[in-house]
Amino acid sequence: MRFKFLVTTLLAMILLMAAATGCTQNGRENTADNKLKIGSLTIEENLPILVAQENGYFDAENVQVEFVPFQSPVESQSAFQSGELDGMVTDMMIALLLKSSGEDLRITSIALGATPPEGRFAIVASPGSDIETVQDLKGKSIGISNNSIIEYVTDGILRQAGMNPSDVQKTTVAKIPVRVEMLLNNQIDAITVPDPNISYAVSKGARVVADDTTGENLSQSVVIMKQEVLDQKAEAVSRFYKAYARAVQDINSEPDKYKGLMVANINIPEQIVDSYQVQSYPQPQLPVEKDVNNVIAWLRDKDLLQNDINYEGVVQEGLY
Repeated sequence: MRFKFLVTTLLAMILLMAAATGCTQNGRENTADNKLKIGSLTIEENLPILVAQENGYFDAENVQVEFVPFQSPVESQSAFQSGELDGMVTDMMIALLLKSSGEDLRITSIALGATPPEGRFAIVASPGSDIETVQDLKGKSIGISNNSIIEYVTDGILRQAGMNPSDVQKTTVAKIPVRVEMLLNNQIDAITVPDPNISYAVSKGARVVADDTTGENLSQSVVIMKQEVLDQKAEAVSRFYKAYARAVQDINSEPDKYKGLMVANINIPEQIVDSYQVQSYPQPQLPVEKDVNNVIAWLRDKDLLQNDINYEGVVQEGLY
């Protein structure tokens, strides 16, 4: 009897140890599965992520989010392509170009641009110019970044005003700060930039000729994720968006409460900090098919697609 008791006890201990080891291993797996590393430039689109971190919403949803700010688009894209990032906040153009190049990714949500007023872009005229309307831009120079969302928006604004993009002289000035300085020094007739650069240029005497807050929805920023992340960490991504949605609700309910967080983490020129307002953010949602297809068509017309892509193959449904 005593022998049987010892054997039973020994078997019970072995089972308990195995169970404990399994729990530990599962715990490690769960911890790994709950981690997301998201990169972005220091832009307004990041505010919901920053608020979710500050308010503990990611912790409440049991998802660990490491947010990595970048100062250069090249650095952020390289980090994403090399696998250092699980996801990235970027513009629609970059997302589609990466997808076309063979990068296995999906657009998981709009960051800004669910409606035209969100994420304003504008054509801004120099202080010393006589440009007042879009038609006045005919034959004038417009500073842009080539083959980018900036050029796409520029073309869209011109077409909506009845002009052909070939009616203006596009001048490539890749870096936005250089573009703004050229404008303010009257070295170029006009430029296309997003906010807060629009507000800064206007504070220095420049004039908004036209923007993309009405008419066709031209500019959208998005959150992209690697396909393998969506395959392996789908639950974590869904919990990420639950926390994100709570943060959006907080921002839209009390925008002034989060202005300090925005100023501390987003590149807003010091001269306009006091007057610059926190904008409204959309709840997690996918871009509509028309808006994505319009960008794809523009890229195809410019022969910028390495491989053909379509809406169904570039968005990820069912996350929220």
